[in-house]
Amino acid sequence: MKKINPITKRDLTITSRSMRFSWGLFAYEGILMLVFLIALSILGGAGYADSNAQRYSSFIALYPVVATAEICIVALIIPIITASSIAGEKERQTFDIMLTTRISPMQIVTGKILSAVVRVMTYVLASVPIMAIGFTIGGVSWLSLFFFLLLTLLLALFEGAIGVFCSSVCKKSITAIIMSYIVIFAYCMMGFVPLILGTVHFYMTTGTAGSLAEKAMTFLATVFLLPNPVFMFVEFFGSVITGDDFLAGELLEENLPGLSFLGKPAVWITIAAILILLFTFCFMKLSAYIINPLHHKNDK
Repeated sequence: MKKINPITKRDLTITSRSMRFSWGLFAYEGILMLVFLIALSILGGAGYADSNAQRYSSFIALYPVVATAEICIVALIIPIITASSIAGEKERQTFDIMLTTRISPMQIVTGKILSAVVRVMTYVLASVPIMAIGFTIGGVSWLSLFFFLLLTLLLALFEGAIGVFCSSVCKKSITAIIMSYIVIFAYCMMGFVPLILGTVHFYMTTGTAGSLAEKAMTFLATVFLLPNPVFMFVEFFGSVITGDDFLAGELLEENLPGLSFLGKPAVWITIAAILILLFTFCFMKLSAYIINPLHHKNDK
């Protein structure tokens, strides 16, 4: 128990004694079950498929639908928890007391992130039975569920690092929460800009795949999309459903065949995960630097 981060231990102890966590878990499971039932009724409804065999095979779409709903909930919850972590301590005037302890700034940042990630991943793990129904009738391998949990954990760590960074910058929780959503949205959407510009350029100039302009746009899109968690999940779900290369594979095969190996789902997701972890660590280091009073003293 001594090896557990003291900040994480304290926050989880307070959370476990609160009924809000239980009610939050209940609401989370309720929303997922509602999404599952709606998707099940649509996919299994009359007229969706011509035969029972086609209707049964269509149930594979239950997995990405429920998983996407789960990711969206996690993406909304994490910034609220982490962005109010340090800013909340400032508002309660307990942050300066925390800095006087033997806990280092990096331990404070890590503890705040881990406490939020543990809470959210508890929700995710509790939803495995709902996901299992989709796996049973959808024909998706259980290995996909394992990788989905790993990628969701990665997303929680990444958003948690951004949330704590914004919390270390801002003095008010509400300001930090808004800033977190803006930073996360800008980071995720920025990666699609080269892809959108390339698509617009292709249709406006009636260009052909493999041209110099298309190669340049594809290269920029690859660079920007590799550390993008949204596109990482798009590639993951696409490869699970189709069983083959998805959007990145087709894009690189047409314009940059020399880099087509990056379009393989396993390669793309692995590199994306490494880059996202790198950005996560950078946000953590920045947060620790900002809240470290010794650095401010040296700056003066």
